[in-house]
Parts: sequence; C-alpha cells; structure tokens
Amino acid sequence: MTVFPQVSSDLDTAIVAITRTLPELPTVVRYHDDFEDKTRSIKGLADASSVVIEIDGERRQIHFAKFGLAASILKHVVVDWISRFDPHSVALNAKNLTFYVRDQGLNSLFTLVSAPVFEARAHWDRIARTKATPPQATALRALLHSLCNLSIGHWNPGCAPFVRTLKGPKVDKYRVVRTGDCFLPLDHQAQIVDYIDEVCARVAQSPDTVTDTDLRDACILVIAFQYAFRPGQIARIEIADVRIFDTGAVHIAVVAAKQQDKRKRSRVTRRIKREWGPLFIEFLRRRSSDDFSSNPKAPAHLLFRQTPAEISQVLIGLTEAVTGEAWTATDLRHTAAQRLADAGVAHISLSEFMVHASYRTANVYFDTSPTQAQRVNQALAVSPIYANVAQVARTRTIDKEMLLRLPEDRQIGGVPHGIPIAGIGGCDLGQSLCTKNPVLSCYTCRRFMPVSEPDIHEQVLDQLRPVVLEFANASRNNEQSPAFVQLRSTLDGVRRVVEGLKAERGTE
Repeated sequence: MTVFPQVSSDLDTAIVAITRTLPELPTVVRYHDDFEDKTRSIKGLADASSVVIEIDGERRQIHFAKFGLAASILKHVVVDWISRFDPHSVALNAKNLTFYVRDQGLNSLFTLVSAPVFEARAHWDRIARTKATPPQATALRALLHSLCNLSIGHWNPGCAPFVRTLKGPKVDKYRVVRTGDCFLPLDHQAQIVDYIDEVCARVAQSPDTVTDTDLRDACILVIAFQYAFRPGQIARIEIADVRIFDTGAVHIAVVAAKQQDKRKRSRVTRRIKREWGPLFIEFLRRRSSDDFSSNPKAPAHLLFRQTPAEISQVLIGLTEAVTGEAWTATDLRHTAAQRLADAGVAHISLSEFMVHASYRTANVYFDTSPTQAQRVNQALAVSPIYANVAQVARTRTIDKEMLLRLPEDRQIGGVPHGIPIAGIGGCDLGQSLCTKNPVLSCYTCRRFMPVSEPDIHEQVLDQLRPVVLEFANASRNNEQSPAFVQLRSTLDGVRRVVEGLKAERGTE
C-alpha cells in the first residue's frame, strides 16, 4: 500500500489526490533494444525510485524521485511512452523533464499536471513557452499527451488536439544549414577523399601496413562521407548487410527506420564507390578473424562492433587528424546533402538519399543552394563557398628561404592549362612520386606546405580564374564536369590559404 507524505500546499494536495486514483502499474514493462536486438524488461516499477533503459550499448537511468509527489504519475507516463515511442525518445524525454524541474521547480510541473485545462494553458504560455528550452518543451508536450491518453487529472483523450496547439519556444532547427557552419569546405572534402584514396592504395600494395583500427575507421568514414548516414545507422550495420560481388562491387544495406518488430524494419541499399570497395573487402576478411580488435560489449553480428557514441568519436577524431578541424557525423551528413543540392539533383532524389521521413525536410538544402551565377563566383573563389573561414592547418607553411633549401623534386611547379606556376610551396612526398596533377592538386593535399607569402597565392588565383570561366562556358555551366569540379576545389583551397596567411599577419 502506498504511503502518502504530509502535504503543505494546494498543489501537493491535488497531486496526491490524482495519485490515489491511478490504477496499478504493470509488474513487467518490456521494450525492444534494436542495437543488441533484444527484448528487455523493467520489473518492480511500482516500488522503484529509478529505472534503467539500455539502448545503443549504454545505460540511461530515469530518476523518479526527482519528480517528488508526482513520481507515480511519471511512472504511468513512462509506461505510456514505452508503448508508443522508441526507447531513445523515452530516455530523452525523461531527461529533459528532469532538467525542466531543475530549472523551473516542481510547482510548475505540478500545475501542468493537476490544473484545469485552460489554467494549464495559461501557465504554459507564461512559463513553459518563455522559459523552457525547445527540448524541454517537447518533453512537456509528450507528458501532456500521455496524461490525455491515460485520462489523468483534468486531461482526457479529447484534449489531445488542444495539446497540439500549445506553442513552444521558437527555434530554427536548420540554423547551421542556413548559415553554412556545418559544411565542410571543399579543400577539407578533398583532403578526406585523398586520405581514403591513400588508405586504399596502401591496402592494395601492402595490407599489413594498415592496422585493423585504421581500416575500420576508414570504412566508417566512407559510409558517413559518401552516404550521409547517422552514427546509429552505421553502428547497426550487420555483417550480413554487406554484399561483395565477383566484379568487386560492394553493396551495404542500412537500417532506414526503427521498428520494434525486426521484420518490419525498412532498409536501404547503397553501393560503395568502386575505388573504395577494396577497403570493405579487406575489412570483411579481417573481421572474420577471431583476434580482430573490437568492442567486446557490442553484439558480434554487427559489422564494426562499435556503439553509436564510439562511431561518433571515430569520425570526429579522424576528420580532425585528416583536415586539422574536427567535424561531426552531422556535419558530414549536411555536407553530403548540400553537395547534391548544389549539383542540381531533384528534390525527391535528395530526400530519398537522406532517407528523410518527410520530403519537406530537404527544402532547406535547396533554399541555401546558390544560383548558377553564385556557383561560378564560388568556383572563381571570389567569395567563401561556405560561411566558415577555416584556419590554414598550416603551421606547415614555409618561407622562401626554406623552399629554396628543399630538394628540387620537393619544390612544386607545373604548367596547368598552359600557365606556368612555381614557387608556391613544397611537398612532403616529392613530385616524382605524386600520382596526381601538381599545382591543381596541391592546394587540397595534406602533404602540401604553402609558402607563407599571400601575394604569391593571390597571383595563382588571378591566373586560374580565366581557366575556370572557360571550362564553365565549355561545359554549359555543368557543375559536375570533372575539370570544373577540380578547378573549383583548387581555387577554394588557394583562397583559404590566402585567408589563413592574412589572418596570421593580422591583415584584411
């Protein structure tokens, strides 16, 4: 039998009265952990002060004691959430409700739960709408919907449309897309491609020089960079989801939507770029070995045996090592979408590529996609392609004297498109060993050491801009023309070197 404490206010009295009308809680509550593909159980909920929800290889705890006299009510709400929501949403909503109580106090929560509907709305407009964070407002709205479903207090199923009209704090979910803060600059994208190509070459020539961890991380980077999948989706790829064909093609099936019934989960199949297929072929070969290093807590049937949080850290660490700036999986996802929008892909094709639940979500990428005139200006490196002006990771700059002391093979020079260019910097590798086009590829290469004189690089910009215009006209403004894309990437790399060098000197 539940023992109710002494109450000291009308709100406390109302909450205790509501609690006395609640039915018994179920003895066992079950939910599906789709990461480990297990049905898990929560037992003894009625007497528990907290419960643990296991998802994505982690344990998320819900502390009912923090809700005071409303703890029993919140337990019924959580049971309702588990029946309707994904476990991630349950844990997230509970956490945000806890934060709301921490920030606004229990009285605010008690008022929303116990007050008549229109009084609750007035409190919502005065407190929740103005003082709650957007995630907290979302959790509060989910709470009220559950109160309607369960007919708790003055709430009943007929109030659900009323709850949907409650307005939360204004927030622009796609602010980073509109500002461009989340987009990888072209030279960083080129550096990532260069890194993946480099690992592929090492795998082809001498697989033993690539460690298991480096190989695994390169495969994760390919999936995130090429196809914009989230860490949770990458972590859930199973060994059986990878198909290797006799032609060398590699196809990967990825979960596109979460369903409690595994048979109902939808999957999308993506083809890995042919040049990068050997990475996955070698990875699968090693993955079948018993001594392959991985997270022993992750299910053995998963391809990478990493939790979503670990996948996120892999991408942040690897992008920082390659580009000099840490980029998240979300940044890679937005960048992949914007690449397609800038290239003129159809709206429905972009939505299908991103596996959006709504076609309207893709609108933001087309809203921020430049016009044709802007694309040419961007290719000319007249203005920044994206809003963020990155630093030239480039403590690797050298002065003219250091350049002249380098061996001749490591001093960069060439005649791209008939334009003689020399003295722009040095190369760690040496031009004789480079498999790419000197000058045009140098500014997007990790081995490049630019000369610390911005005037030299500005002259390269002026010399190559007419070539870009020629290719833009010859290709009839086709931004996917290989030559146009390479020139655009090169000039953006040159521009960023100039900006970085000027910033170091404290000039405009």
